Formats: sequence, structure tokens, C-alpha cells
Amino acid sequence: TEYLIFDNHAIKNGIAQPWPNAQDYNKKEISDNLLEAMAVINTGAFLVIQNDSIRCEKYWGEFSDHSFTNSFSMAKTITSVLVGCAINDGYIKSIDQPVGDFLTEFKNNELSKVTIRHLLSMSSGINFDESYINPLSYPAAAYYGSDLRTLTFKYNKLNTNPGKTFNYLSGNTQLLGFILKKATRKYLADYASEKLWIPMGAEYPAFWSLDHSDGDEKAFCCINSNARDFARLGKLFLDSGRWNGKQIVPQDYVLKSIVPNGTINEDGTPTLDYGFSW
Repeated sequence: TEYLIFDNHAIKNGIAQPWPNAQDYNKKEISDNLLEAMAVINTGAFLVIQNDSIRCEKYWGEFSDHSFTNSFSMAKTITSVLVGCAINDGYIKSIDQPVGDFLTEFKNNELSKVTIRHLLSMSSGINFDESYINPLSYPAAAYYGSDLRTLTFKYNKLNTNPGKTFNYLSGNTQLLGFILKKATRKYLADYASEKLWIPMGAEYPAFWSLDHSDGDEKAFCCINSNARDFARLGKLFLDSGRWNGKQIVPQDYVLKSIVPNGTINEDGTPTLDYGFSW
């Protein structure tokens, strides 16, 4: 329930398409080893879907099949999916479009080299500080703060040349959120409703936390939904952006999103485990 601390925009759902239960629903016992491992990390929900049917699900404590919990960085992936939809809708020309086409802060300085691809692949080189220990670092200040734009645009230098070095930075995804809002002229939650939650038949609305009332969605962290509806994203990408045969995210974008993005790590080795915010 921590999302109730913040203002939110609803990602509205439409006609629900509930997951059917498999014939052996919850008949297979979860092993003691797995149950112990999940208890150690305070698991709230465990859900197994195979062939579009629920085979196993278990909830702990206050959690249930309709309780809300924070996606945290899975919101980065959903923001990336919306970028693909915006390209398909003509709001964005391509992933190689300069960020400065949308954000004036990136127009006439060294930041003008940064493109949408660089934000998606975590290779912008921007001097965001990604510490999960320092309470004054970007993730903490963005999560608890009330002015994402002032905070984000404070980081206006490049540490490395864009497009080369992988460095996981939450500010990159927040910039994608600003771009989407500017390009579509819609709140991220409304666009996510239109492109994902309604076509995927989500059973419940979700709630995207804001920096302040009617402000900006926290694109890097904070979509609040339940295990069954989050699982729809797995089905969507398992079928290359199609939902029950209908293409709702461009296939070429999906396939590029889930392969290594061509950057290198800081030690010079290839980045093999990150695509476009996947």
C-alpha cells in the first residue's frame, strides 16, 4: 500500500480478459526449497502461467490476486514498450531521433548528441548518480521528491560519449517519460491505458505514481498493479508484441528490445544482458 503515499494517475482498463485456470490448477505442490527461498525475500505473490492458463498461484500476508504492488524498475520496461508504440503511431520518428527534438534542455549543448536509443540502451553518458544507499542520489530524490523536471534537468553534463558505454541510470528512463508526454500530448498513464491495459484485457486498473498532483509519472519506477495483470506483458512479448493475434507493439521493435544493444560495459566487455530497457 506504499503507493497510497503518492498521487497517482490511473492506467484504466477496459473489458477484462481473465486468465483461465488450467486443469491442474494449484494441484502441483510448490517445493519446500522454493517456498523457503521465497519466504526469505518476503515474496507477496507467486504465479505460473503456461499456455495462457494459470497452473499455480500463491499469495502471502495481505496480498491477493487483486492487490496492488509497485513494479519498481519494471516500469522502465513498460516505458520502453510505450516508446515503440509511439514510433508506430508516428509521434516519434525513430529511436535515433535526438532528445533535443522534444526537450529544449537538450538542444544547444553537449547533450544534443543524446538520442532516444541512448536512453533506451542506458548509454546516454549523462552524469546521473545511481546510488541506492545515498539518500540524496537521483533515485531517492526522484522517488520521494515533488519536482521530477527540476531534479532531472539538473544533470546536464556527459561523463562519457553517448552510445558507447552501458551505465544503468534511472534518469534515462525518466527522460523517456518526458519525451513520451511531449510527443503524444498525453499522460503516460493514459497512453499506457490506450496501448496496453485496454487491448491486453487487464482485469484491474493500475496506478502510476506521480511527483505531485497532476504532475509527471515516475517513469523509472512506479506502476502499481497485481501479478496477474503484470503477467500480461510476458504473454505480449512472448508472442512478439501480439495479443491474441493482434499486433499491438511493432514486432521489429519488440525483437530489437530483447537482444543485446551493442554497448560495452565499463570494463570493456560487451553488454550481453540488456536491450532497450529489457
